[in-house]
Amino acid sequence: MKTLSIIIPYYNSKKYTDELLDRLDQQMTADVEVILVDDGSPEPYKTNYEWCTVIRQKNKRCAGARNTGLKNATGEYIQFLDSDDMVPTYFIRRLMKEIRENPFDVCDYSWKSLDTKGVQHDKRIKNRTGRLTNPSVCTRCFSMAYIGQNRFNEKKDSTEDEDFSRKLGYLDPRRPHNHTAISDYMYLYRTSVENSKIKRFKQGLMKTKRILYYFAHVTADMTDLLDEIKEEDKTNEVWLLTYHNEIPELSRYCQISTPMPIWCHELRGEPFREAKIISQPIRTQVVIYCEFCAMVGGITTFIYNFCWHLKDYYDITVVFEKMDVLQITKLSEIVQTVRYKEDMSIICDTLILNRLTDKIKGNISFKHSIQICHACKQIKYRIPKDRDVLVNVSQAAKESWEEESEVGIVIHNMSLIRSERCLMLLSATRVNTTDKGQNDHRMRKLAEMLEAAGIKYIWLNFADGSLRDMPASFVNMKPVANIQPYIERADYLVQLSDVEAYSMSILEALELGTAVLATPFPSLFEEGFVDGKHGYVIPHNMRFDVNKLLNVPTFEFHQDNAKIIKQWRKLLGNTKPKHTYDPGETVTIKCIKRYRDTILNELITPGRILKVTQQRADTIVESGYAVRV
Repeated sequence: MKTLSIIIPYYNSKKYTDELLDRLDQQMTADVEVILVDDGSPEPYKTNYEWCTVIRQKNKRCAGARNTGLKNATGEYIQFLDSDDMVPTYFIRRLMKEIRENPFDVCDYSWKSLDTKGVQHDKRIKNRTGRLTNPSVCTRCFSMAYIGQNRFNEKKDSTEDEDFSRKLGYLDPRRPHNHTAISDYMYLYRTSVENSKIKRFKQGLMKTKRILYYFAHVTADMTDLLDEIKEEDKTNEVWLLTYHNEIPELSRYCQISTPMPIWCHELRGEPFREAKIISQPIRTQVVIYCEFCAMVGGITTFIYNFCWHLKDYYDITVVFEKMDVLQITKLSEIVQTVRYKEDMSIICDTLILNRLTDKIKGNISFKHSIQICHACKQIKYRIPKDRDVLVNVSQAAKESWEEESEVGIVIHNMSLIRSERCLMLLSATRVNTTDKGQNDHRMRKLAEMLEAAGIKYIWLNFADGSLRDMPASFVNMKPVANIQPYIERADYLVQLSDVEAYSMSILEALELGTAVLATPFPSLFEEGFVDGKHGYVIPHNMRFDVNKLLNVPTFEFHQDNAKIIKQWRKLLGNTKPKHTYDPGETVTIKCIKRYRDTILNELITPGRILKVTQQRADTIVESGYAVRV
């Protein structure tokens, strides 16, 4: 028989739990036991502390884990701790002192946030009569006699503390129990844990939802309301906002408050403007997330090509924070395309991230994550370690990262070729940027060499920026959404970077039968390029006879997209898409500002009525050019 039993429900939080047990080890005494319930974590939890009893069970969620702890506890008093939180160095000593000197049914104590991230909490109790208003079982200690046969509701996967508080009545000073409080900070709540249960609950990712009822006056004859709330309380958190309540029994099945601003997943009863309704999650099979997509770039092209080739096999949603309007319009014609918002919730089977700097968002729930490495190693970047699969777009990219990419696989980028012709010497590469190395210098040098050799040419460079002091035959072009018509008519596609992970413009040029001028970065040859057959290699030092360019190679080239699609399908799994997204569905908008429509390629004047896709309507309306009608 112990004096105090500490119960810790655990699921996949080893780093934080190890820190918590290390803190408890400094305080343990013979009359205290710790029961850690491993609730079906993927990796069983192990500890060297003999005073910690680890019980492993099939996943029953937090309520089931706490009930298992109560079943095995021998202490006169019960303390629940969450595995990702912390206690101070004096926690056990101060609590045992209170138990010896002032026995209680319930002991509340001060608590605050452990770190400075997220919402900050500081709940200070001034004296022994002070009370907490939050229902958390972790910020108070209970006598086992007070808990009795009461247990946590295992039908709820969230807000089980609120349910437990109503059963025991420790939030209601009118319910008889021996109460005391400790003014010292006894619990340190970690606010920065990503994907925490409370965050997932608010985002609507848990089975348990918050159901809000509002009635200005609940009359005694509203017995149907009592029955409905009683049923909802079995699986959901229920709130009732009202100025007058004539059914006291309702307090057993929900939280009752005067009207106030509050969020919920569903509002019932009378209209209530101060309720913030959290929208239901977007459910899809594959989410492609990219913080930003440049108008020109391999990542942008990869996303479109990926969606085009795999849209018939999977429900795909592209989630972005910044993207050019033309790219949004182009993507929305084939897949669901949404701008990321902090209050949205997304549930998917597979999350694909495209930039090494992209962070997994806590409001995107997924079973598997894939990080795509589109770049060769750069000193300022690191490959994230919290992804399930790492996909390199080339062997050259994989090898450049050395040990960081040992567990990664290689899947080449897919191409998407459409036949439209135009005549030019062309490059589609970013300028005035460090990741291309000496690319800008080499482009100037090649232009000078062509001029010096008297070779007539026109060189169109599609880029976000401009190269200054170039010959007149070099034209700085603004980026376009589809560069392929220009590549197809070009004599050469020029790419003079120090390194490239897997150049999309080169791949497109080869498939279109356009010769390539490129520096000898490794992935050039991995893409299938043969010097003299598919174009010419220009050394990094630019020692090259430009007269060779007068002999433009002709060839046929084939990219095995079917093989790459099979690789992706094997990685993503064989699922059945619902295809609920209809790119042909249109809505009507009315123009309120004069603008040039790049899709219609005409000037739109105020008053003009257009029928466009939902995503395009969102873009035009958000830009302030039109309203929905």
